[in-house]
Amino acid sequence: MAKKDFENKKPNNIAEYVNLANDISDYRNRLNAIDFLSKYKCFESKRELYRLMKTDRIFEVKEQAFRALQNFGEDVRLTKKKKGKPVKTINDKLLILHNSFNGDPYTLTDFKIKFKDLYPYVYDIYNYEKKSKFDSFITSSIKTFAKNKIKHNYSINISFDAPDVSISREVFEMEYRGSSDTNDELVIENDTVTIKCNRTAKINLINIVFSESSSIHNQIIKSLIYYYIRVNRFVPIQNISINRIKQTGEETMLSLPTTKIGIEQILTDKFQGVDILTVNINDIFKVNDKSKAIQYALTYLLKSKITNEESERFEKLWKSFNSIYYYFGNGANENECHRLMRNFILTNPTLFSKSLHRARNVTAKELREKVRFYELLSNDYDTKEKIVAFIAFIFRYQNKIICKNLLDNISYFEADLKDILNMDKVESKFNKFDYIKDLYHNNKSSTDREIIFKKIKEYLEDRVKNPATNTELEIVVFICIKYCYYLRNKIFHAEKQDLTFRFAKNNLIFELEWVNQILETLIVELISANLSWTRRN
Repeated sequence: MAKKDFENKKPNNIAEYVNLANDISDYRNRLNAIDFLSKYKCFESKRELYRLMKTDRIFEVKEQAFRALQNFGEDVRLTKKKKGKPVKTINDKLLILHNSFNGDPYTLTDFKIKFKDLYPYVYDIYNYEKKSKFDSFITSSIKTFAKNKIKHNYSINISFDAPDVSISREVFEMEYRGSSDTNDELVIENDTVTIKCNRTAKINLINIVFSESSSIHNQIIKSLIYYYIRVNRFVPIQNISINRIKQTGEETMLSLPTTKIGIEQILTDKFQGVDILTVNINDIFKVNDKSKAIQYALTYLLKSKITNEESERFEKLWKSFNSIYYYFGNGANENECHRLMRNFILTNPTLFSKSLHRARNVTAKELREKVRFYELLSNDYDTKEKIVAFIAFIFRYQNKIICKNLLDNISYFEADLKDILNMDKVESKFNKFDYIKDLYHNNKSSTDREIIFKKIKEYLEDRVKNPATNTELEIVVFICIKYCYYLRNKIFHAEKQDLTFRFAKNNLIFELEWVNQILETLIVELISANLSWTRRN
C-alpha cells in the first residue's frame, strides 16, 4: 500500500471526528472519521483507530482503521473476517421488535425506525452486510415468526450519580442460563447501565432484587462489576428501575429506592480503581464455569479494596484467589488445585510481570521477617509421617532466598530426616513424588544412614551458593499459595482470636499488609490473563 501523508499534530476539530468515530448507528460516519483521523498522527487519533480496529463489528471499518495505523508506522495486525452470521442472535432481536408492536399492524418503515432506535449497532451491521437486500431480509425474517409472540420484554435501568463520567458507549450480549439461543443485551454509557431482556414467563420483581438464582439479578451484578472497573472509581448508584417494554414505551414496574427497599452501595469512595482492562473480562458475560470464576473473583477483589482491616482484606483476597484456583482444579482437591495454579504461574512468566517485579525486590532478610517459616513448617509437617512430604516441598524450590530460609530451619527436622530410612512404608511415600523418588532409590542401600539428610542439606546449600536464574516467581507462588493457605487456616478457622479485636497493631497485621500487596498483584494479573487459563480435564 502506498504510504499516505499525515501530520504529527492534533487538529483543533478532532472532537467532532471522535464523536463520528463513536457513532454506532452508521458505519459511513465511522469511515469518514477514519479518513480524517488518518491525516493526523496524535494520541487521540491513534486511540480511536485502535479501538475501531479491535472492536468494530464491520470489517471494512476495522480494515480502514488498520490501514491508517499501519501508515502511521504502528505494529498492528488485522484479524480475519469472521464467517457466519454477523450477529448470532439477529432472529431473536427481530422477534423482540416484532413482538413490541403487540400484534398491531405496522409497515416496514415503522419496523426499521424501531430497529434502528432499539438496536442501532445491529441495524448498522446488517444495513452494511445486506446493502440493497436489507429490506427483503427484514421482510422475509418477519414472515418466519410464529403467531404467538413473547410477551415479556424488560429493561433494567441503573442510573449513577456521576455527571462528570465520560466514557464511550459500549454494547454487549449477555448469555443467560435457561436459553441456548437468546441473549440479553447490556448498554453502558456515561452514568447509565441498561439491560434489555425477554423472558417466556412473567418475572418476579422481588427475585430480581434479592435472589441470586434470578438470571436478571445476576446480570445486574455482572453489569455493576464491569461498570465500576470501566469507570475505575466509585460513583454511587442513584436509581434502579425495572421496566416492561410495550409498544407505547416503557412502563416502570419497580423503582429503587422505595420506602421499604433501599439501595445498598456495593462500594464506597475508598475504592480508587483496580488495574484490570475491561477488554480482559468480557468473558464475564458468558454462562460457564470460567465466567463464574471471574465473576466471583472480581466481587471479592473489588470488596477487598474498600476495607480498612488487613485481616478482612486478606480474607476477601484469598476468596478471590480461591475462586480462580478451583476453576483450574475442576473438582480436584485443594492440593491438586494449588499444584495446577503453581505450574501455570511458573510456566507463564510473561503474564506476571508486575508480580515478578515485586518478587525481585524481596530479600532473604525481608522474607525471613515477613514469613514465619518455623510456624509454617511445623504446622504443615508436624509428624514424622509427613517428613517425605516435607522433602518433596523442599525440592520444589530452587530460588536462593527461599532455600536460604529453608536451610536456616532444617535443624528443626534434622532428627527425623536422619532417621527417615527406618520409617515405615518410606519407599511408597517417596514413590508418590516423581521428582524425589530417585533420592531414595539411589541412597537406600548406603551404609550412611544419615545420607538423605546430608543430600537435602547439600541441595539447599548449593542453591544458596550457586543461585539458579529466573526463579523469582517461586517467591510469589510460595507466598500466595503455601504461606497464604497456612494463614487462611489460622485466621478463618478460628485458630487465632479475631485479629480486629486489638488495641495495638501487632506483627501479624504488618505481615498481612505485605502479603496482601503481593496477593492482590497476582490476582489482578491472573484475572487479566484469563484467556490463557488452563483447566484439569
